[in-house]
Amino acid sequence: MENYDERIGANIRSVRKKAGLSQSKLADKCQFSNTVLSNYETGERTPSLQTLAKIAKQLGVSIDRLYYGDEAEVFITAEPDIGRKVVNAVYLLWEQGVISIYNYWQIGYPPFSDNKPNRLVLYVNNYDEQIQRLIMALDEYKAKKSTFDDPEQYLESIKSSVANEINRMKPVVPLGDDDLASVIPPKKKKSSHE
Repeated sequence: MENYDERIGANIRSVRKKAGLSQSKLADKCQFSNTVLSNYETGERTPSLQTLAKIAKQLGVSIDRLYYGDEAEVFITAEPDIGRKVVNAVYLLWEQGVISIYNYWQIGYPPFSDNKPNRLVLYVNNYDEQIQRLIMALDEYKAKKSTFDDPEQYLESIKSSVANEINRMKPVVPLGDDDLASVIPPKKKKSSHE
């Protein structure tokens, strides 16, 4: 397994140079000494997550860019296992407010009704219980974040737990169009009397 910690320094240096900043200028922006930044770039020291976030902010890139290298690849492909890839994808969509758990869903399928606002409904074919548990745990984490001693560590434990569970599972075969037709009821046609 690749050790990304060893590449952080080179990634910081590469992005810094691309931004046209000297070591001393970036160090000033981050409010630490040039020597400290030099130690990070040469790999003599590894920055903490907080320090990496500070450097990333000053460089205008994501922490992932400094950790993994290629920002286009970091989100999904940098992770070595399917569980972490799924968790990262769900977490990003949840964090951006794209997905959530519909409160009225129980076991089964979402209600389809003409009096509900139109929403995109995605059918989760694999890991549905784990994804639902992850989103519910993320919602709880968000609501109680200030009560945790180390919120980032707690968040990581949630994500790791679900990723590990997914990795222990055998994925199911995706449904075909005919299978989906039997799952999703057809839309009601409006009668001419309405």
